[in-house]
Amino acid sequence: MNLRNLLLIGAILCPFGIGSAFAADLPVKASPLTPAPVATWTGFYAGVNVGYGWADASWTDTLAGLTGSGSETLKGVIGGGQIGYNWQTGAFVLGIEADIQGSGQSNTTNGTSLGVAFTDTDKITYFGTVRGRLGVAMNNWMPFITGGWGYGQFKTDATYTGIGTFTSTNSHSAWVVGGGVEWMFAPRWSAKLEYLYLDTGNINNSYATGLGTLTVTERAKDNIIRVGLNYHF
Repeated sequence: MNLRNLLLIGAILCPFGIGSAFAADLPVKASPLTPAPVATWTGFYAGVNVGYGWADASWTDTLAGLTGSGSETLKGVIGGGQIGYNWQTGAFVLGIEADIQGSGQSNTTNGTSLGVAFTDTDKITYFGTVRGRLGVAMNNWMPFITGGWGYGQFKTDATYTGIGTFTSTNSHSAWVVGGGVEWMFAPRWSAKLEYLYLDTGNINNSYATGLGTLTVTERAKDNIIRVGLNYHF
């Protein structure tokens, strides 16, 4: 084989042999695209929240065979804190959460009931819930549904012209359902957006008057929307 053929063969083999060996010796540069860490939701957490509530309240008054009724909306800012525990199995997250809220929801109504003029101020002073949660883990996001038991304080100050002034404060239970979404935006920290619906059922009060017993039946259906911040231990 002459020199010219040897040079031709070498030129052909060089990229596949020598070039490949040289490339194998070069350091490998890490890819700048590293996947975000996948959140785990298992464990205890605690946090704070703030939001807004509007409660549709209705009442029925009964006195000396006469009956009157009405309705109102109690609106205001709410805020408080929550604590809970999550347990993740596969994509599902089971949890329990308890919260306590201060409430500024209130309304004053002026009208006529039982044939007389009245002024009534109703307030939800606080409420709390104990709920189960069921979520679906989607990496750092978790949509969830929730439901359980609630409780709160409903206060009424009412004046009936010619009958008297009456005050009642009732602590009452409620059932609760709702849902929302939570986002693990940093290690150990998450934010959530949540809606809750609370229903107190009937709240009954009786007052002695010069015309007989005044019976008042009230019911509140509360809507809560809030944002929260949680720290995961």
